[in-house]
Amino acid sequence: MAPVGSTDDTRADTGIGAGEQVLERLWPGAWFWLLGAGGAVSLGVAYGAALEPAIGWFVGAVAALGVVVLGVRWAARVAVGPRGVRAGRAVLPWSAIGRVLAVDGEHARLARGPQGDASAWMVLRPGVGPGAVVVEVTDPEDPHHTWLIASRDATALASAITRARGRLSP
Repeated sequence: MAPVGSTDDTRADTGIGAGEQVLERLWPGAWFWLLGAGGAVSLGVAYGAALEPAIGWFVGAVAALGVVVLGVRWAARVAVGPRGVRAGRAVLPWSAIGRVLAVDGEHARLARGPQGDASAWMVLRPGVGPGAVVVEVTDPEDPHHTWLIASRDATALASAITRARGRLSP
């Protein structure tokens, strides 16, 4: 479920909007690419051995292409723009953003787990971390009290959001 006031229409709003600056792209971790490559090679070898090598090469190439497409589609963007902060397909307007806090290590793990905010809007990807950014949502109509965004450099992401809020918010 997308936060109130956010955009979650995959048909109309899957790209970066006008004037938005991408701060981070949450690519799948190395395990995804290794397993995907291993699966594509396995399929290619299996089909090549069972039928003929040309078919095996074709099946392996198609499977590898599928892994790349899936990885690119799975990579959420974190951006700031005139409308607010975008995490994945959701947008939190500047008027609803409160405190922004970078958490690392153990604090990030706790924020993701049972001790964290159960109503948080989370944009997490395996292999991204160990940090995260917690964004307070000040809109009383929004069912999510906070946003939790995974980050490879949580301090830099939190600073960039804070700077952009001062520069871009109405």
